[in-house]
Amino acid sequence: MPRQTPPPFVPDPTIQAAADAFSAATGISTRILRPPQRAHYPAKIQFQGAAGEKWARPVLLVDNIDRFATLATIKSTADIRADDPFVIVTPYLSPGLLQHCRELGLDALDMSGNAVVQSNGNLIMISGEKRHSAASRIKERAWTAKGMKVVFALLCDRALINAGQRAIAQRANVSLGTAQSTFRDLVERGDIVARKDGFVFADSGRLLDEWAALYPSRLRSQLLLNRYRAADPSWWRDIDPASEHCQFGGEVAAALLTGYLKPVIVTLYCQKNVPRQWMIDARLRLDPQGDVEFLTAPALPVETPGVPPSVAHPVLVYADLIATGDSRNIETARMLRDQFLAA
Repeated sequence: MPRQTPPPFVPDPTIQAAADAFSAATGISTRILRPPQRAHYPAKIQFQGAAGEKWARPVLLVDNIDRFATLATIKSTADIRADDPFVIVTPYLSPGLLQHCRELGLDALDMSGNAVVQSNGNLIMISGEKRHSAASRIKERAWTAKGMKVVFALLCDRALINAGQRAIAQRANVSLGTAQSTFRDLVERGDIVARKDGFVFADSGRLLDEWAALYPSRLRSQLLLNRYRAADPSWWRDIDPASEHCQFGGEVAAALLTGYLKPVIVTLYCQKNVPRQWMIDARLRLDPQGDVEFLTAPALPVETPGVPPSVAHPVLVYADLIATGDSRNIETARMLRDQFLAA
């Protein structure tokens, strides 16, 4: 049987535009390379300097970066996966974000020609170019908070991808229209692909990383109900969250799953309101910097092998941990990923 010729490689338009803008601004030629089969990145960019030296970077494509916390989370997830040096490609990076990329040691390009690239001890930095019109259009398609709930539900239950969009909407607690448009966007982005036997994730690990990077700024801040300070820091050991339709997240959940952390912050995700009896028993008082935080659960809970009902899904716990930027939390997130999220 003759070997089938693979289809021609067509780079993502954002990657192509960013590479072209970088070349135009610097005179350094770029070439978009097809990624190896089953690679967790959509392309490589090969750079060639005037003296003929070449270097290549896998691309981490992010729809939109608008906060420093997103870059810190990207750095953390890359460290967890022990990725080779990569280049972030995104529609637009402000001067402040570019400076933060430099401080974190991250290479990055945008569609306007803004860039920070480091190679062999040399630094190339271009800042201040105005947002490209195409970048503005792409930003409008970036993940919304409701769309992120859909992605979260799909990451938590892989079978949901073929359960129909009404089932997806119900699990994510969003409208059918939101479920449909988010699913369509994931297909257009190439995160979900259609096969003869149904839909599958092209690379669930890459999708998890992008979701986790955007979670703190796009969704988590909207889920926060309130923060409190407890009279007794160990009060949470005497409660059963499941009895009040709640689940532990963050450090407590990670400690229960791995036995590795001593929790400092108590995170609880609730399907309903903050249980009043807990507030009375633990003498919780409002404190914006408190060590107890209550959030609305981003989706209906799903049973997960090896995870007790009192603990949120590892996808959520993982995102909570890496959002802290704490080295011990990030190490625990690595353990959590290997144990529960490797598939």
